[in-house]
Amino acid sequence: IGPMSNLAQIYKYYINTKHFKDLSFSSQKSYINTLSGVLNTQVSNTTMGRIRIKNLTAMQCKEAYEVWSNGVSVSKANQCSRLLSVIINFCISLDMIQHNPLSRIKKQHWETTSIVWQPAQVISFLDTCFTDFKWRNIGLIAFMCYEWAQRPNDIRLLKWSSVDLDNKRVTIKQTKRGATVELPMTDEIVTMLQQQKKDWDFQEYVVPFHRPSDNAYIPLKREQVSSVANEVKKACCLPSELKIGNLRKSGIVEMIDAGVDHLAIMSVTGHKNIQSLNPYQKHTYAAAKSALDRRKQGATHDK
Repeated sequence: IGPMSNLAQIYKYYINTKHFKDLSFSSQKSYINTLSGVLNTQVSNTTMGRIRIKNLTAMQCKEAYEVWSNGVSVSKANQCSRLLSVIINFCISLDMIQHNPLSRIKKQHWETTSIVWQPAQVISFLDTCFTDFKWRNIGLIAFMCYEWAQRPNDIRLLKWSSVDLDNKRVTIKQTKRGATVELPMTDEIVTMLQQQKKDWDFQEYVVPFHRPSDNAYIPLKREQVSSVANEVKKACCLPSELKIGNLRKSGIVEMIDAGVDHLAIMSVTGHKNIQSLNPYQKHTYAAAKSALDRRKQGATHDK
């Protein structure tokens, strides 16, 4: 590859580099899906993939960004822009070009949703799940996501080899960041998993799906988790905007509100720096009261 190479050629080269292969599996999949869409984006009577890197202009980048934001969402546009920058900066590191034209594009601000489950909603959802065997696996996934503040993807892939019921400990290798966390199990989770193991220990997954076509036992797919969760929410009259993925955030917010030390929270969540917890910080009355109460206690102690 060189300055005359187009973006499609550079992309094919990049996905075979060590930089790309060092990414987690989920990140690699995200890069491939997103960048494939980027390369097929129509701009100035051509596609982004056909543009030679030395000829890529800020105007073309601006046009592509508008296509992404107007056609899908601002969030998607920012993601496409960020991953295209990875490719462009890779070219800069090889002295193929000098500047990143995307740096001249003004991007729109987008804030993530801040929906969290209330404890009563979690209880209602779990109670409903455990009243019907067909919903039990979804209930277990939701319960473990909430109890351990983990992502649904890591829970649905959890294997019995990572669960130590005797010592009440679970080891989770997070697919998104590659972090490994070791977490304690409450007596309630141990009891549930003992029953689950009794029913399903002939195969390797804690919450499996039986595929009739080949009689295989595989992890539940993401869309299956979402679909069954929607059934449960409808059955117990919970808001449709509540997502299983929000249970991790709910658990983290509860730990922060309870005054748990941030380093201790990171040992649970797998975050690598304290700044990563900033999106979970909420300016609530309870947090403000706790801070002021502690301040007064400190002043009294000094006197």
